[in-house]
Amino acid sequence: MIRVDFQFYVEEYNGIIIEDERSLKQPILKANTYLNQVMHLQPSENDMELVKLCLCELADMIYQDDMNRMEHGGREVQSENTDGYSVNYATEAEAGKIAVDALQTKIYAVIRRYLAHTGLLYLGVNVNAYEC
Repeated sequence: MIRVDFQFYVEEYNGIIIEDERSLKQPILKANTYLNQVMHLQPSENDMELVKLCLCELADMIYQDDMNRMEHGGREVQSENTDGYSVNYATEAEAGKIAVDALQTKIYAVIRRYLAHTGLLYLGVNVNAYEC
């Protein structure tokens, strides 16, 4: 697991969404689980800052998603009208699939944006890595 402290989040990433160290912990843990699914190499010292910046952006997304769920009692909003203010919620079966798919799509897009050019996501075989 790659550790990101609140100081890095605020000073290097310039994060403003998550307000304190305690609130940062769980989103960073969740962000690490997503990253571990697709990152197949250990990051070098040169790549570590990019990985931490990626984790910060993922943590922001996860934190916002969690806050939106708490705001609506854990239910997924399907549509909202501010004219007379009404909210339509997705059914439980729809909500889980919609929310997970949308969040995961965004998360993997962020991971690719930060790390695609580093080689950390590469699944292939480097034929020059081993000599006979």
